[in-house]
Amino acid sequence: MAETSARNTKQKQAIYEALCALDHPSASEVYDRVHTEHPTISRGTVFRVLGGFAESGRVRKLQLSDSDDRYDPTLAPHYHARCALCGRVEDVFLPEADGVLGGVRTAGSIDINGYDVEFFGVCKDCRKKGEQT
Repeated sequence: MAETSARNTKQKQAIYEALCALDHPSASEVYDRVHTEHPTISRGTVFRVLGGFAESGRVRKLQLSDSDDRYDPTLAPHYHARCALCGRVEDVFLPEADGVLGGVRTAGSIDINGYDVEFFGVCKDCRKKGEQT
């Protein structure tokens, strides 16, 4: 598994930079961005490297409802809001909720070891488009 090793190659750097330049992208979106500047980097390499980044904790892999997996380089505790119309994903920082949700240790007979919170709504760009039509 050379792609998931700690060694930082030029390919990994290009993939990470593309991930950071995009907003909560899917692996395909990262590939499209990387491929324009580095046409020799394969789709498989991009998917493998992103998986390795997520596995090692360098990025967060987001498994949002009704969406391809997405990747987020922001590791600070936060949540996500997704536009129901265009799919845009934004970070939501709610420090007051961290204490409450972080204090949940069990749910029924399940020991809790993590959680994801996803908010739904309509982004400002889609609201503006709706006002124009």
